[in-house]
Amino acid sequence: MTVASQKKVFVSLPTKLIVALALLFIVAFAAIFSWMDRFVTELAMRNLQTDLIATAQAAAAGIDGDAHAALFAGGQIDDATYTRVADYLRSVKRTNPLASGMYTYVKAEGTPPEQVQLVVSAAYPPGSVAQEVNTARPGECLVPPSSRPDLRQDYSDTSPAMLDGVRAAGADTELWADDYGNWLSGYAPIFNSKGEPVAAVGVDMCATEVISLQQNIRRNVAIALAISLATLIGVVWFIARGVTRPVLALTRVADRIGSGDYDQDFSSLHSARVQDEVDTLATVFELMVNKVYTREQSLRARVQQLEIMIDQGKREREVQQIVESDFFQELQGKVTEMRNRFKKVD
Repeated sequence: MTVASQKKVFVSLPTKLIVALALLFIVAFAAIFSWMDRFVTELAMRNLQTDLIATAQAAAAGIDGDAHAALFAGGQIDDATYTRVADYLRSVKRTNPLASGMYTYVKAEGTPPEQVQLVVSAAYPPGSVAQEVNTARPGECLVPPSSRPDLRQDYSDTSPAMLDGVRAAGADTELWADDYGNWLSGYAPIFNSKGEPVAAVGVDMCATEVISLQQNIRRNVAIALAISLATLIGVVWFIARGVTRPVLALTRVADRIGSGDYDQDFSSLHSARVQDEVDTLATVFELMVNKVYTREQSLRARVQQLEIMIDQGKREREVQQIVESDFFQELQGKVTEMRNRFKKVD
């Protein structure tokens, strides 16, 4: 397939500029959006993790490690020690509205590596007059009273931070969700009188604000992208029209010249003060057109001269053929004979 036979698609310069700049803008905006979304999310997560660790450490600092160890070893749910620890956890929880679940747990010897055993929960006992509403309201994170675990209940849905929480304070790095909301958990160790970690406090904090922040950022960025893209297309179209107008005018002039009309006015293609590449191109094109026109006129004159010479040579050859023909020779002989007769008569 030759180049001439290939199907060609015309795309104007303004369209090319708009498409190219729009694509560059979308790529740049996507990169900025990705960075902003990640930065704001990480910042909100760090703030939530800091709040979690501080709340867990405050709760762990007020629990007697020796009494808690004795409770785990031989105590009963809702006995004096259990009630005292549970009341204390509820008092700490009231200081932080985002903290919904608060509990203690132990990493006992002989249990599977990913398993802990729960001890005390801040949830109210079933049937308590002061119990929290057992309803998950829209936009809020609530833990129902029925979620209170049994003493020494095995718990295997752990995370690395939770398992390490019996030794050092820390927080999860990933949100987790259930029917009551989105959560992030933090942990801090409980120490006995010898300064040894014997248990840990776990705090489940509502992470709805992090999710809402992500959604708000994405919604606002999407709106900003749409408005900015529309504005960019308008501005680029206006600029592109101004930049490509002389090029398009020069293209129209070239098309007319290609049809043989050399009488074109280039004055509109020259800027009065500020010169650019288009002005240079118009000047060079004008000079080129003048040279082409002059050369064409010269060629036409030479062609006309050659035609005259060819016609003259043709006539001479035709005359020579006539002169050399037998008929002409015979006729010439008869004419000579007639002249001789006329001379004798005279």
